[in-house]
Amino acid sequence: MKRFWKKFLSSFLAVLMVSSILCTFTAAFERSSAYLSAYRAGITPESDGKLVITVDVTGVGRMSEIGAKTIYVYESTDGQYFRWVATYESSDYPQMMGSGSIFYEDVITHQGTPGRYYYAKACVYAGNDTGGDERYCNTAIKKAIS
Repeated sequence: MKRFWKKFLSSFLAVLMVSSILCTFTAAFERSSAYLSAYRAGITPESDGKLVITVDVTGVGRMSEIGAKTIYVYESTDGQYFRWVATYESSDYPQMMGSGSIFYEDVITHQGTPGRYYYAKACVYAGNDTGGDERYCNTAIKKAIS
């Protein structure tokens, strides 16, 4: 009888371990949407107050449109209270949107003021003949340098 419980317990623990591994793999492969696989935005301060805003968008497959639809830039003097200062639209900056690819990287340079804090909010998009999807993502807060 003692042997039965040992086998039962070891089998039960093995099933738990395998199921937890499968759950981990399943969660790792979940997509952002039916069209967007992954996306991110970053901001890098450069000299003279310039800020380079980068948006990376990965589609689920080859997309007829992929990239950033809109990028909003926010500014603060203290790093806590921000106000909107600029908008970049793909209709005005065609390099923000690509076509016919799975991955697209967009770079916009914003002229800021040294010593002030900035972050950007990007509206990313991926779409094809069957439809499309957009999501928002923010950059970290960075201080413009001189």
